[in-house]
Amino acid sequence: MTEEELKIKFDHIQGIFNRCINHANQVLTDSIAAKSVYLNKEQADKLEQQEYIRTADELVQLYIRYSVLNDIQSFYSVSDFFWESGFYESLKSDEKRKYMSFNPLSFDYSRYEQDNTVYDEELPYFSVVVKVVVLERYSAYLRKKKEDKVQVEMQPQQERKEPQPIQDEYQEPKIIPHIAKTENPFKSILNDRQIELLVECINEVEIFNAPMTFEDLKAILSCKPKVIFRSNNNRQVAFLFSELSSRGFITSNWQSVIANSRLFLTKNTKRDKYLNQGDLATATNYVKDLEHEKEYATIRNYIKQLKKL
Repeated sequence: MTEEELKIKFDHIQGIFNRCINHANQVLTDSIAAKSVYLNKEQADKLEQQEYIRTADELVQLYIRYSVLNDIQSFYSVSDFFWESGFYESLKSDEKRKYMSFNPLSFDYSRYEQDNTVYDEELPYFSVVVKVVVLERYSAYLRKKKEDKVQVEMQPQQERKEPQPIQDEYQEPKIIPHIAKTENPFKSILNDRQIELLVECINEVEIFNAPMTFEDLKAILSCKPKVIFRSNNNRQVAFLFSELSSRGFITSNWQSVIANSRLFLTKNTKRDKYLNQGDLATATNYVKDLEHEKEYATIRNYIKQLKKL
């Protein structure tokens, strides 16, 4: 399946997710708005606070019960979270096959309305994903309402300003990496000697547009790079990290770590676009049977040597 075909498939499934999510989210926001009409300010604030706490508690329980949903927390507000998040990556092989073999035209919304779990066998965790995204968006809606009220109360009437219009002018993204939220986002267990060997591998195969140093790779593994390297070959990048993951040196969620932290640029020199979840998922699918080809064999041989260090 080509990248274009894979993206089309993901978009069709995303459309199903969006229909279910948008309806449920609208019901929740309309409901609390309708209730607030009959309440004074103090009562409305208390209701929103209770709803926020209830929603937060429910989300915690869902994330504890379903670890496959963890990455959704960072992508619930994105319109194509199925493509961009690490949810699909976290599925088991047979679960991924179910998503790829599902015919979007067979989805019957009336059946889903009768029983939200009716498609969970064909689309694993479907109802749970819908629920988590709805609760995350509802929680964000309540949080925003609270923040807006606080801002209004703190700002004198004469100092309130009209919101600035959004600029239409296109601007290229600045190459500024995100600061990692944890000390070890990749959950790397690589020691310094192993990192040195990986640097040798990366430079021999020329995976990136410039030679990499030990300090460069160490900073990348901490998701705090001082230099953003451009990929010479997305498939080789994917192969390198998938091999490290399969051998337990880094997390299985390496794709989302790279995407979220904006660690690498794509090969296209005409535009500074970061490697995203979709790019990496597509590249990973392509390299499954390429381990015996020259560059991939070289990468694998280097990684095999890591356990000896």
